[in-house]
Amino acid sequence: MSLVELDFNQSTNLFVVPEDTGPQIPRASINRDAFFGEEMASVPVPSIRLEHPDHGPVFGKDVAVRVFATTMQTSVFDSDAEEYANMSQHFIRFADKAIDWFGGNKCGWMPSRQKEKLKASDPVAYAKASRTKLYRHLFGMIRMNDAVKPGSEPVEFDPIPFRMRLGPSNFYEIGKVVGELEKQKLKHFNYELGIDFKVEKRGSNQWFVLNYKPIVDNKIKVSKDDEANLLTFQQVIQKENEDVTERMRENIGNGSVGAEFIESVDDE
Repeated sequence: MSLVELDFNQSTNLFVVPEDTGPQIPRASINRDAFFGEEMASVPVPSIRLEHPDHGPVFGKDVAVRVFATTMQTSVFDSDAEEYANMSQHFIRFADKAIDWFGGNKCGWMPSRQKEKLKASDPVAYAKASRTKLYRHLFGMIRMNDAVKPGSEPVEFDPIPFRMRLGPSNFYEIGKVVGELEKQKLKHFNYELGIDFKVEKRGSNQWFVLNYKPIVDNKIKVSKDDEANLLTFQQVIQKENEDVTERMRENIGNGSVGAEFIESVDDE
């Protein structure tokens, strides 16, 4: 499965994967816990947590991101074994094929409407389909104006490359915002998006949803460093896709997958 070429000269909405392979990119995530580590050091909540290569974990609420690339991906997590049971390659459009560790397509993911039809007709198939989660991941630059280390020690640093995985509750909003920029003929990689946090509740469950406000009065020119970072993002996506293919081949070797899947992959 080939990946579309990323280029700042085209409007590429690559909206990635919990695999630590290839070049390492600092990871960002939503922080929901007011305490960190065994010493229970306080950190702001809600906030963005960033694994900074020099400072370690840092946290901030005043955060802006510039999105270079995104991709979608599916996975199945085994909560009993506490590990991933299946994972797909990166893909850009829902219609794209994305092989998974067992030679299937997107770990069996299906749209909600299609899945809901199984609820009454085939509960077993419905339960299996419900285990597959769809994620969107971001690649770009992140700026934190109020970053602190655990224990509230302030830390300052220039914007750095980042990657971030967004779960189902945060899946669609970033796409809507980037789409609105495109409608205004504004390239998403030229503008930062300020991040805000919204609390959503359903019964006793509570989670944070990210909102984004484009900072359109400050157009940022693409630099040579930006081009180098985009190339790194491209290499990471390509490497992780290759890792999925290799994992599938291993499963074919041990009999977990039928060998017919090899032909379909090699033909693409």
